[in-house]
Amino acid sequence: MRNLLKAALLLLFISFSIQSFPQFKAGLKAGLNVATVLQSYSDSEDEFSTKPRLLYSFGPTFDIGFGRIISLQPSLLISAKGFGVDVTEDYDAESGYDRWTVNYLEIPINVAVKLKGFQIYAGPYVAFALFGKNKWDLDYGAGETDADEMDFAFVMSEIDPMDYDEDKFYLKRMDYGLNFGVGYKLGPVLFNAGFSAGLANLMPGIKDYPDYDPADYKTTNFTGVISVTYYFGRWR
Repeated sequence: MRNLLKAALLLLFISFSIQSFPQFKAGLKAGLNVATVLQSYSDSEDEFSTKPRLLYSFGPTFDIGFGRIISLQPSLLISAKGFGVDVTEDYDAESGYDRWTVNYLEIPINVAVKLKGFQIYAGPYVAFALFGKNKWDLDYGAGETDADEMDFAFVMSEIDPMDYDEDKFYLKRMDYGLNFGVGYKLGPVLFNAGFSAGLANLMPGIKDYPDYDPADYKTTNFTGVISVTYYFGRWR
């Protein structure tokens, strides 16, 4: 984690050193993620009753202009995604919560079309899971409760049963998908609103278990994003 932060600061430092290029601008972005997941299970009765969660994203971002209309806008973000579970629906609890959170190092590369302060943007992203946790605190009434937490473990594609840890929940480390949105520039500040749609199934396979197909439990990230970016220097 410390090395990732150092890399982000290095990118920002490099951007400051080339501010003489009029169509290259660097900034800092902070965003509010409205995060949930989309499910496509072979047996719909296995699906969670998911609820969106308010999470966060932040990190350095850049605007590389090609004329006054088109820009390439890459970023290096720490982005939290996940979902909540409707505990009264899924667990028959009277109250409480069940929250799933994964923190990613996310690299979106958007192409923006600008016109009189407004912009429309779209592009791909790739993200790498850093760490995450599932926390729950359930109240079933009559003094019966259940509260605990579980760390996530990440694999590239498959769980190796020889390395399996029953105290962890396994997910794929890599996520990727598409971003879409709109924005408005006011001075050095850019306001964006959009969403990112994951294309990668977060559920891993299990090595040497051909009867288990992760496609039967397809789960993808889906995140609404509202962000504010401050660009250093004059943004053309």
